[in-house]
Order: sequence, then C-alpha cells, then structure tokens
Amino acid sequence: MPRRTTPHRASRLGASLLALVLLAAPIAARADNPAPPAPPFQKLTPDERERLHQRWQQFQKLPPERQQEIRNRMQQFHSLPKDERQQLRENFQRWQQLSPEEKQRVRQKFQHFQQLPPEQRQQLRERSRLQGHPHAPHR
Repeated sequence: MPRRTTPHRASRLGASLLALVLLAAPIAARADNPAPPAPPFQKLTPDERERLHQRWQQFQKLPPERQQEIRNRMQQFHSLPKDERQQLRENFQRWQQLSPEEKQRVRQKFQHFQQLPPEQRQQLRERSRLQGHPHAPHR
C-alpha cells in the first residue's frame, strides 16, 4: 500500500530526487578517461526507476518557490566538505530510525534550545563539545 504523500514528505522526496538527478549528470570526458561511466540511474532496477520517476513528478508539482528552495539547499549541501556531507547523511539515517515519540522529543528539545539566548546556546554547544558528544556543532 503506497504511503500518503504530505507536503513535507513531497519536499523531502523532491530533494532526494534532485540529489539523484544531480549525481546522475554525465561526467565530462577527460583525456585519461575518454568514456565517462554510466550515470547511476542506468544501474537502477525497474522499481527504483519507477520510484524515481514518481518523485520527479512530485517535484514538478511543487510551487516554483519550493523547487528553488530545494535546489538552493542541494547546492548548499554540495558545497560542504565531504566529511560534513557524510555526517549529515548519517544523522539523517539515525533520524529516520527514531520512533515518532523520539522524534517529537527531539523537536521539543530543539525548540527549547532555539528559545535560549545566544550566549546560553553557545555555552551548551561548548559543554556538549567538551563532553565528547560526536554530533555537537563546532561553531
């Protein structure tokens, strides 16, 4: 049974699709590699291709402003150093594995953190970093 697509889910799907499309762009031929490798989408199974096609259609249905926002976020993501992109992917995978209750608890903690004065947020970041939390932001 297919999942119902919410606007938030559609935007995530659109971002995933855009990432795949950008990654699938042909690589320019170089003198030492005259034949570029096959784009990743050619290696997909028929089911994966269909899912990709559906995501592309969902992306196309988004308002132009939302599409541009997704493109901007993808560009921002690709401008990050490789290790930061990897960390973001791992964090996203962990987020996906949380239960709805755990996700809600994290959202509430984040909202509380956002309401703190900047000085207090910085103190918490430093304390977290010094305690060896691997995902503490380094700012």
